Amino acid sequence: MADMVTFEIKGGEVVPEIRMPSSATILELKQKIEEDLNVKVARQTLLFNQINLNDEDAIADYGFHSMTCIRLSVTPEPDKEFFIDLKSGTRPTTKVRVKESYKVGDLKSKLQRLWGIEKKNIALSRLSKKMEDDHFLYSYYIYEGTEVFAEIAINNSYGITRLK
Repeated sequence: MADMVTFEIKGGEVVPEIRMPSSATILELKQKIEEDLNVKVARQTLLFNQINLNDEDAIADYGFHSMTCIRLSVTPEPDKEFFIDLKSGTRPTTKVRVKESYKVGDLKSKLQRLWGIEKKNIALSRLSKKMEDDHFLYSYYIYEGTEVFAEIAINNSYGITRLK
């Protein structure tokens, strides 16, 4: 058994890695997930080989290898509206009201209305992962206060200019 365990967190489009000491508890791992992914502990269920990991257990209790894949399941709140922070190097941070059940294409449509830029010219990313129009926001762990990054492409007489 390893002193430190690196967890590959699967369950969404974004697959982060989180490193924890084996002496930490599952609850502490969930708190780290909340810190890194903005997913509240109360909404998280962690599974390993279809076994629900208990908050009070130590990571060492499960005998994980130094690199282990676990599954994160998030309890949905599909009707709750919240604000995310849209960041772009060319514009001030924009607060946008969304629901986690919106698709990325829906968010781009909102930005088209707000910014006056065609949605086909807007690329969005979360945790360095390009977001696909037909995926739900929750699949990128987008919840209250999450930062999403926008890259805008503008056609001009010189071709396409990408603004970050």
